[in-house]
Amino acid sequence: MSCPRSNLHSLCTRTVVPIFLAAGFLLAPQAASPAAGASTSSDPVFTAILIDGRTLAGRILSLGPKAIRIQSADGTSHELPRDRLVKLSRETSLPLPLPDFAHVILPDGDRIMRVAIGSTTDTDLELKSDVLGNLPIPLDALLGVVMSTPALVDTLDAWWDRVLVEPRSTEVVWLANGDRLAGGFLGLDDKRLKIQVEGKPAEVERGGIVAIGFDPALVNYPRPESGFIEVTLRDGTRLGVQDARLQDNLVVARTRFGRTIRFPLGELSRIHARSSAVVYLTERKPITTKYIPYVGPIREYRSDRSVRGRVFRLAGQSFDRGIGTQSRTFLAYEIEPGDRRFQASIGVDEEAGPLGSVVFRVFTDSNERYKSPPLTETDSPQAVDIDLAGAKRLILITEYGDRGDVRDLADWVEARIIR
Repeated sequence: MSCPRSNLHSLCTRTVVPIFLAAGFLLAPQAASPAAGASTSSDPVFTAILIDGRTLAGRILSLGPKAIRIQSADGTSHELPRDRLVKLSRETSLPLPLPDFAHVILPDGDRIMRVAIGSTTDTDLELKSDVLGNLPIPLDALLGVVMSTPALVDTLDAWWDRVLVEPRSTEVVWLANGDRLAGGFLGLDDKRLKIQVEGKPAEVERGGIVAIGFDPALVNYPRPESGFIEVTLRDGTRLGVQDARLQDNLVVARTRFGRTIRFPLGELSRIHARSSAVVYLTERKPITTKYIPYVGPIREYRSDRSVRGRVFRLAGQSFDRGIGTQSRTFLAYEIEPGDRRFQASIGVDEEAGPLGSVVFRVFTDSNERYKSPPLTETDSPQAVDIDLAGAKRLILITEYGDRGDVRDLADWVEARIIR
C-alpha cells in the first residue's frame, strides 16, 4: 500500500517531473426576461453544441445541477439540459506563456495556469492565481508543477508532453543546469525544495528548478460519480467542477480536489458537459491499430495531443481532447451497445505548415461513411457526424494527401461517441 503524499517527512518515494494541455431534443423557449433572483446575463456570447449536432448561441443566464440556461439575441431564454449538451464555447485567442509564472498540472487534463507558487504545508501546495485568487491544492492531487515559463510556446508544449509520457515511480526534479533528481518529496518553502535522494535529504534552491513531477501512482483525483462540467478559463486553466452556479455574475463551483473556486463569468472560455451521453474516444482503447509510413519512422497515434505531442491547434483555436495521427494510420474501435453516433472536427494541425496534406476517412464495418478532400492547415476544420446504428466497428483512417506523409499532422479533435 502506497504511503500518502501528505506525510512529507516519511521515506515514501515521490517523484517530481517537469510539467507545464439527442435526437428529438427540443429547446423549450421560456420567458424572455429572467425570473426574480436569476443571475445577470454574461457579456460574452457562447455557442452551444448539442448532442444531436444542432447549435444555439446566447448569453449565459444561469448554471444549475441539471441544466444551463442561455438567452439568445432575440431575448428568448433556452434551457439546455446537461445530458443533451456537448459544450458551450466562445472565440478567444490562445493564451501566450508569460515569464515569471508557474503552471500546475493535475490529472485528466486539468491544470491551473499562470500562478505564483508558494510553500507547502503537510497537506497542500499554496498558490495564487490572478483569476482564482489564493488556492491550496492537495499534494496528492498533483501531477507536477512547472516553476517557470519557457520563452517559446513550443518549449512549453515539449516540457508538458515530457512530463505526461515519461514513466516514473518517484518524484523527479528537473534543474536549469540539465541535472535531474529523483527521490521522495519532502517539502517546498520560499527559498528551497527538499527532497530525499537515495535515503539522504537534499535541498535545491528554488531559482534553479525548472519543474517538479510527482509519482502518478500516488495521485488521488476521483472522478465524480454523477455528471459534472469542465470549465476552461481565458488564461488556459481547466478544472472539472460540480455544484456550479452563478452568484452576482461570478461562477462559484466545487473542484474535483474539494476546493471551492470563484471567478468572473467574463473569464469563462468553455464549458464541457461530462455526462453518460458523451464518451470521448480517447476514453476507449482501439481494438486494432495499423501504421503504414510513406517514408521514415512510424509515428504512433496520441491521445489528447497531436502526433508530435503538442496541444491541438486548428484555425487559431486550441483543443484539449482528440486523437493525433499521421498518415497512414488505421484505428478500429468496437461499437458498444447504446452507442448512437460518432462526431468529431477534423483538420491539419497548424504546426504542419504549408506542406501537410491529409485525407480523412471514416468507416463503419466495411462501409465508407465519410471521406474528406485533401485538407491542409489553411482549411477550416470539417465536422463529421456518423450514425452508428447496426454497426460493430468504427474505423478511422488518416490517408496520404498530395505529398505522401510530409508534415501530415492530422487532428481528430473532440472525437466522441454520442450515447
